[in-house]
Amino acid sequence: MIKELWHLPRPARNHYRGGFPLHFEKRLFQTYKPHQILQPFGGGALYGIRCDINPEAHPDVVCDAHSLPFKDNSFDFVLCDPPYSNDLSGKLYHTGIIKEKLFQSEAVRVCKIGGYIGLYHWVMSPRPKGTRYDRIIVIIGRVRHHARFCCVFQKIMSLLDWGNEVES
Repeated sequence: MIKELWHLPRPARNHYRGGFPLHFEKRLFQTYKPHQILQPFGGGALYGIRCDINPEAHPDVVCDAHSLPFKDNSFDFVLCDPPYSNDLSGKLYHTGIIKEKLFQSEAVRVCKIGGYIGLYHWVMSPRPKGTRYDRIIVIIGRVRHHARFCCVFQKIMSLLDWGNEVES
């Protein structure tokens, strides 16, 4: 597993509330070079198919990250940047409760075997079933600002194999 520290300016130029730091997406996707990118919480994203439950965010697809309208094994990289708590989900985005295991299993479902799932949060994310840790990136920005983690997992199993997985 690779561990990295990235120092990036914040915020991005679009000033999307809750968006990634400036250059984060570009650097991440230059590292992995995916062809098909999905961002299930991607209202302010710059790359890939941007999904968001809020139509005012002007996503490519209006949908709930807990139930994605895509076929299994469709994307090379799925990058999830959910609200960091149910309280923030309601206050900032006027959305419901975040169900971490459910949106993570949806991200794994739509990711191709051998593809990657990135979970961006202010805490380290647990490994979703059917994946292995590939990289942990700690992102620091300006003074008095919380660091963020981007845990990147590689999908190693199909949905059918999940029941037979041995926890590591």
